Amino acid sequence: MSESSPRKRLKPLTSADLPPGVWSTQATIRFGHCDPAGIVFTPRYFDILHVVIEDFFGGALALDYYAMAHTRRLGLGYGHAACDFFKPNRMGDRLDVAVSVAHIGQSSYALDLHAMRDGAETVRGHFVTVTTAMETWRPIPIPSDIHAALLAYRERCGAAPA
Repeated sequence: MSESSPRKRLKPLTSADLPPGVWSTQATIRFGHCDPAGIVFTPRYFDILHVVIEDFFGGALALDYYAMAHTRRLGLGYGHAACDFFKPNRMGDRLDVAVSVAHIGQSSYALDLHAMRDGAETVRGHFVTVTTAMETWRPIPIPSDIHAALLAYRERCGAAPA
């Protein structure tokens, strides 16, 4: 086995570090999200952040997330999902979760989610979504409406176009 170099530790952001046009929503930490120690059970963050991504489609992109699968038969599965944890969250905490577009490729795009409590980042999620045809489960190009909406959102947030 080869040794891998340690990953550079990310620094948590503050709300002031986020671009002014970034879309965000609030997520409440619920009893069912927590472990016996009273903090969010690590795998539950993926569920919490996925719900934010569903809301991001309607709230920021003006696209119906549910129609993607049900009507259009478009898969939006994750090719990669990761989180960095800066501070624990507990039941009752209210997180402001902001979404930024990290990358737009041919058949995939990456979103970064910044979960803030009291203006300080507690968790950062990184999700790479691969667009697939549900009939074949094979990657397909990002549909033009999604691609255009992601580009427009990224530009509204002050990021340079790809």
